Amino acid sequence: MYIRIYPGNNPARCAVNWILGLVMNTRLCLICGTPISGRADKKFCGDQCRALANNQNKIVSQRILLNTNQVLRKNRTILKTLCPQGKATVRKEVLVAMGYNFDCFTSLFVTRTKQVYYLVYDYGFTPIMEGQIEKALIVSRQEYMKDWNPWKSLAAG
Repeated sequence: MYIRIYPGNNPARCAVNWILGLVMNTRLCLICGTPISGRADKKFCGDQCRALANNQNKIVSQRILLNTNQVLRKNRTILKTLCPQGKATVRKEVLVAMGYNFDCFTSLFVTRTKQVYYLVYDYGFTPIMEGQIEKALIVSRQEYMKDWNPWKSLAAG
């Protein structure tokens, strides 16, 4: 038998209730450690503890998704700020200084010349070199990009 300690629980009270549960051979709430009566498969003493446990599990499983969406929104805002007219060229250092995360994007678009555009919703960029200077050509998403089929570009290659 084990007991889970959640934030906000008093570990001393949980330990005392857990020991009492062992001695009295009763089931204990997984959140607060109080004895449970009722159905044999009941895990929590009441609605408050059940909701707390479900919310804690949901928060852990959703954290990655929430963080990724936050990065994507920031990337899109940066591209939109740097590209007010639909097309712009900026140095890579500008994107880095503004906090752009090159690992997160929503889709790819590959041109016939095999140039790759990394899209974040309705804005994207393609890396370019001008001499020794790393730059990014930023564009707003065009209508022809929406119907892109990645398998078609593989068959053409």
